[in-house]
Amino acid sequence: MKTYTTDQIKNIVLVGNSGAGKTTLAESMLYEGKVIDRRGDVDSKNTASD
Repeated sequence: MKTYTTDQIKNIVLVGNSGAGKTTLAESMLYEGKVIDRRGDVDSKNTASD
């Protein structure tokens, strides 16, 4: 496993009401950043962040 130093770690938070699209936004950012190879679906409960 790759080791990261504290100056390489960034934390973000997505805040909003239920149903505002936080998970969909996070999923899209991960997909566009090539972290995941497919977008999950909230209704199917197969997202990276849930």
